[in-house]
Amino acid sequence: MPTKSMQKNPEQSQAGFTLLEAAFALTVNTLVLLLIVGGMGVIRTANVQLEQRQEAEWHLFLIQLEHELEDELMVQKTSTTVRTKSKNPADTAVYTYEFRINKVLRYKNGEGYHPMLLQVKALKYEVTNEGISIQATLSDDQTRRAHLILPKAPIK
Repeated sequence: MPTKSMQKNPEQSQAGFTLLEAAFALTVNTLVLLLIVGGMGVIRTANVQLEQRQEAEWHLFLIQLEHELEDELMVQKTSTTVRTKSKNPADTAVYTYEFRINKVLRYKNGEGYHPMLLQVKALKYEVTNEGISIQATLSDDQTRRAHLILPKAPIK
């Protein structure tokens, strides 16, 4: 007859995890953490690329705007719109640079448009003695500022 110490107690044999179950749980947790860390790296890289792209787009916008405004005089300005005309009396076109629908658009004589800057959350023009200041917040939530020299049209 088996002794009491040799008999297995059914309650004792079911308590706790086996070594295999613990190793499996650690493996699953490790894989989940690796995926999370890898995903964070991808997000960080995407944010850096977005900032670099928007910085390049901002500078390209400024270069293009500065080049276009070289031969123009400011006629009218609101907080989101600037109207200019050519210094050349033979060119009667009026150009409008307007912030609308998250873009800065350029119109010639109020017709058609040319998108100059995309993914803009906010834009504000301010007139100074020498020209115009531009303050823009792009989709990366960074505020960028620039000052362009633009003579005012003489009042007739």
